[in-house]
Amino acid sequence: MNTPNKITLTRFLFAFLMIIIYSLNFLPQSASFAPNLGTSGFNWIDLVCAVVFIIGAVTDSIDGHLARKHNLVTNLGKFMDPLADKFLVDSALILLATARDSNGHFYIYPFLVVLFVGRDLAMDGLRMIANNKGRVLAANIYGKIKTVMEMIVIPIIFLRGFPFSYFDMQGQGSWEYSYIVTNVLSLIALVMSLVSCVIYFKQNKDVLKENK
Repeated sequence: MNTPNKITLTRFLFAFLMIIIYSLNFLPQSASFAPNLGTSGFNWIDLVCAVVFIIGAVTDSIDGHLARKHNLVTNLGKFMDPLADKFLVDSALILLATARDSNGHFYIYPFLVVLFVGRDLAMDGLRMIANNKGRVLAANIYGKIKTVMEMIVIPIIFLRGFPFSYFDMQGQGSWEYSYIVTNVLSLIALVMSLVSCVIYFKQNKDVLKENK
């Protein structure tokens, strides 16, 4: 296994670590050992998960750069890289579908998460069929925007709307409308995601046709 593939593999490990750490929030006495950090609205568990996610996301750029620069692109890497990306991002989104502010508002509405995951499943199916026919689906601009938006909004949700949570006029770090900002950012990412998916299917509809 070459270096880029090893880096890709670490993304799975970061995802598992993120899942395990974030699950501490669900323990009955989590508030006692993980209180909010000041008036931030998030605790050390959320902060660690945000950092782990960011590091995992950075590895995506590193392994791809090394593979192309040193001509280390392999079939294993082509298989693992998008799978690792989806596992990291979708795991984070599913976990964050449980995140609410003190008023019970979701920082990302669960139905948005369902659509994100559904889009990824559809794309994986299309890529699988295309690969079987010797086709490679190149990323389009909408997919890249979606990826950038996810890398921005997911850490923000882990940190319970930070820095938007500090937009209140009283300086209490508890702006009650920060959930609107996180959901709007998530919606933008979702729209880009769905647009890129539609373009993929439209441009590669011949892939779905049966060979004569």
